[in-house]
Amino acid sequence: MSYYEPFSRKYRPKTFEEIIGQESVVKTLKNAIKLGRIANAYIFAGSRGLGKTTISRILTKCLNCETGITDKPCGKCENCLEIDKGSFPDMYEIDAASNRGIDDIRNIKENVNYAPIKGRYKVYIIDEAHMLTREAFNALLKTLEEPPPHNIFILATTELHKIPDTIRSRCQTFIFKPPNKSQIVEYLKRICEKERLNYEKNALEILADASEGGMRDSASLLDQATVFSEGKITVESVEKMLGFIPSSIIDKFLISLKENKIKDLILVVEKVEKSGFDLNIFWKQIVDKIQEILINLSLDRADKYFSKEELKKLIYIQTVFSKAIGEAKSFQSPKHIYQLAILKLKYIPNIISIKELIEKGISINAPIDTKIKEKVDKGNIVKESLLESDKKKLSIDDILKKIKSEVGGVVFSILKNSKIEEREDNYTIFIDKKQLEFIDINGIKGYFPKPIKIEVVEKNQDKRLKKRNETVEKIRDLFKGKIISERYNEK
Repeated sequence: MSYYEPFSRKYRPKTFEEIIGQESVVKTLKNAIKLGRIANAYIFAGSRGLGKTTISRILTKCLNCETGITDKPCGKCENCLEIDKGSFPDMYEIDAASNRGIDDIRNIKENVNYAPIKGRYKVYIIDEAHMLTREAFNALLKTLEEPPPHNIFILATTELHKIPDTIRSRCQTFIFKPPNKSQIVEYLKRICEKERLNYEKNALEILADASEGGMRDSASLLDQATVFSEGKITVESVEKMLGFIPSSIIDKFLISLKENKIKDLILVVEKVEKSGFDLNIFWKQIVDKIQEILINLSLDRADKYFSKEELKKLIYIQTVFSKAIGEAKSFQSPKHIYQLAILKLKYIPNIISIKELIEKGISINAPIDTKIKEKVDKGNIVKESLLESDKKKLSIDDILKKIKSEVGGVVFSILKNSKIEEREDNYTIFIDKKQLEFIDINGIKGYFPKPIKIEVVEKNQDKRLKKRNETVEKIRDLFKGKIISERYNEK
């Protein structure tokens, strides 16, 4: 069986001209070569698969090509071919993740004192340099400060902030930025054409999204998709390979989202889980789709799901759904987190209006009907609500019990843990600021026989309020007085 060369290695750039998405890095290095201003140490920083090691090899070829120092190495001489294969004796690729100790750096320090074996420069490429120990960095520091001639160090890292400042100050730092989606798609198209593969452009776009900006990752995914689909890269085959949820399910979810059908949304989540799909992938697809809709609406582009009038609502939904992704990572069952996020959507209209009312300092009054009748079609059964006289006899515990049975346990739990004071003309509810968004005030005000007033408090403030109220009550009892009005400023 012949050796198979993966796409990520087969189509690895061999010259600066083949590098995609790193124009500023390439331009600076080419100019440095032309002007003869090669630094003794570089730091290449950026996420995985952006070409840090690849550009390090190209720079090594530029400095050691048999045709001379040039920004366009021939790629055919013995030195260039050996560098491409990784067998050039004057190029040292060191994995700092496994060679991170002070002894490994001491070996390098001893080696730099010798002249190059075959080329003009010795090039030390230290991959994942941030993994070096503190002692190893200290040992390397002296070498970088007074480097012997014809030695070049390149520190490649995905976590620049972990490189000590003393090291960074002695190196030229280049930041590698992820290429855009269109650049990755063009790169994949070029591979498909060279390999004579049938492909759909939309399928390549999905692979580009899945690679998250990594050129190497995109080539690896294309290689995998080629094997999976037997040489025909289609949207359907790529979605199956990546475990993506079918577009029909996504469409159904978004339509139910527009119509605010909470029950249908929860059922879709259950269906996705029962079908064996990854819920985290499904939820990320939804969040990405909503983000796309938000951008379209903001730019006055038409959208088949939502209108521009729903932009404010959609921003709130996106905030809730995005927050759920982070919470699900540390939770054993992500389904519960995602379903809870859906349940929050039930209170969208009231949440917005209540926050506006609180900011304006307007209390919410509960109108009291003397008698409310609800007719039921079958049997003409009539259910009468409590009369005003009956309401006045209710205690706070009775009110909360009724809310629990008719509104739900979440609202009941929040109110139960909140301080509720019955005053002469209203009920004052002290609600924690973080829990305000879960309360539908318009939905509960009818359960109280008096108007209700909301006061937003921090957790620590609530304790101080309780202590303050106890003091006020003692003073009132002592002087047989009456509270006419209250003012309290939290400092």
